[in-house]
Amino acid sequence: MAVLLLLGVLTAGGQGFQGYTPQSNETPLQRAERARQKLMQRLQEGGEQSQNGGESLQERIARLKRELAEAEAQLANQGKEPFREASAAAVSSGALVVISSEQSEGSGFIAEMRGRTFLITNIHVLGAARGASIQTLDGVEVSLPSHGFVSQRRDVAIVPIKWDGSRLELSQSLSFDEVELGQPVTVMGNSDGARVATRLKGQIRGVGPDALEVSAKFVPGNSGSPIIHDALGKVVAVASHLKDLTPKTKWTEDTELADIRRFGYRLDGEIEWGLVALEDLFQQAEAYHRYEDRTKVMSHIGYMLQFEDKLMTNYRSHESLGYLFEHFDRDFQWHRGTNSSHNQRLLKRFVAGMMTELQSDRQSTQEALQVDFYRRRFLVIEDARNAVVQNLVRFRDSRLD
Repeated sequence: MAVLLLLGVLTAGGQGFQGYTPQSNETPLQRAERARQKLMQRLQEGGEQSQNGGESLQERIARLKRELAEAEAQLANQGKEPFREASAAAVSSGALVVISSEQSEGSGFIAEMRGRTFLITNIHVLGAARGASIQTLDGVEVSLPSHGFVSQRRDVAIVPIKWDGSRLELSQSLSFDEVELGQPVTVMGNSDGARVATRLKGQIRGVGPDALEVSAKFVPGNSGSPIIHDALGKVVAVASHLKDLTPKTKWTEDTELADIRRFGYRLDGEIEWGLVALEDLFQQAEAYHRYEDRTKVMSHIGYMLQFEDKLMTNYRSHESLGYLFEHFDRDFQWHRGTNSSHNQRLLKRFVAGMMTELQSDRQSTQEALQVDFYRRRFLVIEDARNAVVQNLVRFRDSRLD
């Protein structure tokens, strides 16, 4: 900008010498005197133009200098070029992927890493992709090989594919690209499993060594979506999970944190990748989800017994826990409440069956899980199971003879 404005000044100053060809017998001093006379003539003409309402050459030079100073000050305050919103054309629909199965809906995208082309998504999305339809938004089927790679610390999976189509560009270093808080980003993917791509706008709210927090309001189905830096037009993270802070605590009730916080995992830096056969990953995901489902059901039942004195018989059709309710449908004397000796015996049998179920699949599930992502989630579920045991013991000791 400064160069262009200086050129404008020089051009304005040079207009008074157009059409002049130096004479070959003039000395440098004579040429300088001639130039001075021409400039004075031009300034005089400019003064006449000023009297007629026009801008003199001197005024024009002063104005250009003033504009140059203002531009330099503005540039210094800004520090860098303003961010430009990424255009829709910058993100090719041919590189965005929908992963759809009976178990779940998710997203992914195609990009190049270390000279190879990969389908990139979350571990939890790929793990639920047995028999899934995997297509780009252009309707092109993406074929997966028998293996992939999973991060040991981040919820990121990459699968090498043969691909001649569009690819998204990754930021190789967020530090080098000067990715910072407050910068605008876009999340594009299969929101709510609707099998159409949405563009969710937001900003970077937090930066960590492995993850980013963003304000873009992505939802289930967006797992595996690219988080694209608007100014760079590059992927800076993979949308992964949400944290629900709706139940406020004394530590969060007066903060500016949103009720729902949204996170994605970075793709730069040192990532330890582990090779995994996709069939093994599918089996581990299924073992974990079965364990998680059973834990949620038992947790709900234990809570209702302990704190609301209710028996949740609506789980009688549950695949693995339904048998616990058989005696209640046939023998429980509902009109007599829980204090009759007959009903007490049924409740004792029920609680004993629950305690057995809480222990039955712990070891087998733990042994089945080899991927670090699922092993870490297993430990979280373990805490929930221990809480169920405590609730059942309290109920048994306080309510049953």
